[in-house]
Amino acid sequence: MRPWLPLFVVLVGVAPAFTAACASDDARPASPSTAACDGGVCPGGAPTTAPPSTSETAADGGAAEAGGPLPDASAPGTLPAGLPTKLLVGLFEDGGGTWMKSSGVPWNARYRYIVKGWANNFGFGARDGSFARSYFDECAAQGAVPAIAYYQVNGEPGGSEASFLQKTQNAATMAGYFADFKLLMERVKDFGKPVLVLLEPDGTGLLQLQANGNPATAAAVASTGLPELAGLPDTIAGWGLAFLRMKKAVGASNAILGLHVSAWASGKDLSYYSVTDPLDPEVTKVHDFLAPLGLAANTTGLTYDVLVGDPLDRDSDYYRIVRNDPNRWWDASDAAPVGSRSFNRYAEWLRLWNVKTQKRWVLWQIPLGNSNHLNVSNEGASRQGYKDNRPEYFFGPGRAAHLQRFAASGVIALLFGAGAGGVSSYQNDTFTDGKPFMQSRVGEFFAAGGLAITP
Repeated sequence: MRPWLPLFVVLVGVAPAFTAACASDDARPASPSTAACDGGVCPGGAPTTAPPSTSETAADGGAAEAGGPLPDASAPGTLPAGLPTKLLVGLFEDGGGTWMKSSGVPWNARYRYIVKGWANNFGFGARDGSFARSYFDECAAQGAVPAIAYYQVNGEPGGSEASFLQKTQNAATMAGYFADFKLLMERVKDFGKPVLVLLEPDGTGLLQLQANGNPATAAAVASTGLPELAGLPDTIAGWGLAFLRMKKAVGASNAILGLHVSAWASGKDLSYYSVTDPLDPEVTKVHDFLAPLGLAANTTGLTYDVLVGDPLDRDSDYYRIVRNDPNRWWDASDAAPVGSRSFNRYAEWLRLWNVKTQKRWVLWQIPLGNSNHLNVSNEGASRQGYKDNRPEYFFGPGRAAHLQRFAASGVIALLFGAGAGGVSSYQNDTFTDGKPFMQSRVGEFFAAGGLAITP
């Protein structure tokens, strides 16, 4: 998970700005580190960068690299209304940031966190939600769909992520919490264009573990006294339905609500540790927990619009070097078996969810490290930060096959961003050719026509 330390900066002649630094322990079930990652090769043979296969290079030498758009990508489920029929590719950028606008790349999505205190601009304004609305307007001016990671429970009083369930059981806390969410829905409605609202990253995973997999566990919903939530059950299932009910009560039909699905929620970390375990039984276990929270048909008349996942919150080599955990690398080979720590396994996990729910996926907070990073803390100089292979997997030489594979698993958005201070960033990700990797490669991707998504 990602506890946040808010930093308030007041500059002469500038409105108070809010930034957030994310520094926390990972919420996945703990497992021992058992292998080393040396010489650029990690456990299971996962290279620190994705080497293109002959077939990928040949494919990318055609339409993908020579100016033509990639073929349409189809998957089960319907693209939420109002979203572009192109793969969304965006970055984390706080309000007031200008790097994306000045990069020359037509990014079509932009995201930030919203945390406790946002409703009144962290004490610097009226409780009118203008903090969020101004961000929506900035994104629209840049032609980008705004995305909000609504990460507020952790900032509510009563402890850290270990107290997630306990906080949802406090009627006073939840009354204020859902009042803030109502305000967000009002500002989304006023905005009038699609807004991706990615609800409580890892929150439902924590609830599943802390409630021993029982969605009927007590939570404060109708007992908050909020009229919009009257009649909903005071359970975890009711807590999930409360977001849908509030969206409907406000009339924020342009809010695209995303339910976060953690790959470790069943008690097995399917992405990094329990990599030889069958996927389908664990998907079913988590789906059965989430279905009554609003993933399936329910009394509100709405269901969640998209699924949300985060492949990793920090660069792979950050974990290897700083955390002494070498097991965060994915094998980028197209031949990697599903029963391995690999992109293929993660894509299959996404596909199983997509087929079961008929919902598309938003992947966010994707690490930004590449094979040319120096594996040092990022203080802003060129190449500082830690190595990872996700940017090169999606936008390196093999991008055509890889983007198609993930789109066929239901992915409609790739949102990249640093999940902690000191890790790799798009501002200084200089590659071997001297160019900034994300700016140059994603620019080429958009110039070639991007990737069409079948509605």
